[in-house]
Amino acid sequence: ELSLQDLVAIVLRRLYSSEPPETIGSTVGVNESTVLLVTESFVAVLCNRAKHHLLWPDSSRMYKIKSMFDKIHNMNNCCGVICTTRIPFGPNRDSSMNPFSILHNSSLFNECQKGDLLNGNKLKVALDGSEVGEYIIGDVEYPLLPWLLTPYKEEELSDSKVEFNRRHSAATTCMLNNVLARFKGTWKYLQEETWWPVNPDTLSNIINACCILHNIVIDMEDDAAMPSSEAEDWSYHQQVRQLANEDAVRARDMLSQFFLARMSSELGVGTVDAEEDHELAATGSGDENKEQEAETKSAEEERQC
Repeated sequence: ELSLQDLVAIVLRRLYSSEPPETIGSTVGVNESTVLLVTESFVAVLCNRAKHHLLWPDSSRMYKIKSMFDKIHNMNNCCGVICTTRIPFGPNRDSSMNPFSILHNSSLFNECQKGDLLNGNKLKVALDGSEVGEYIIGDVEYPLLPWLLTPYKEEELSDSKVEFNRRHSAATTCMLNNVLARFKGTWKYLQEETWWPVNPDTLSNIINACCILHNIVIDMEDDAAMPSSEAEDWSYHQQVRQLANEDAVRARDMLSQFFLARMSSELGVGTVDAEEDHELAATGSGDENKEQEAETKSAEEERQC
């Protein structure tokens, strides 16, 4: 008989490694079917009793998240980054859903659209009292929404839009290269392309269980430290474009202007006309300060992400 600790250890090793179940079973004296059965039972219980580790951050934690985005990337009032990753499995592992469809079918989309999420403090971005609410950022594959800001796609961009895209890119790159890469690198079970559960619910539970365990590890570290067709995709793409309403465009424009104004204020550089260009040249452009600031942010980003 195996103790509870032994059973948990078997499951964690199964999720943490790329070893086949028969290899894991042989090291502890059980057969392959036992490893599979224990894994299925464990993830079902974990998803039922530890769902609180997948909840949206409360106001206290969200304040810390927004402060970190402000400190590292100068993305004021930003609450996170959204991205899509693919976990191949089963005989149809070469097919995948469109990111638009994934977002539209998610509880995140529904709750943000209703205003149940991202409804905290607003950021004043102009002297006339204009404000931008809480938001998350995503790549161009996502729709532009009041609560989901994507980069500008025009070829010729103003200084404010260039600055917005720069900060946006830095934050999303950090997400992809650090957070998401760490998740998939830790739970190697999700990288296998030859496995697939018979029950679809088991697949969902396994993915959610890895997310729960990953968040538990992060919480412990914090404590220690302190399928669709092309026609359907195109149809949905057309619908999603309509969601990029004036409120979303206005929010992104105001935020980009705010970023540029704040950066100019921090560097002590204002807008000048042609007659004052020689005075600006005499004071310097502040490139050295910006380079030093970039190096400091890069070091900080490595530690925080």
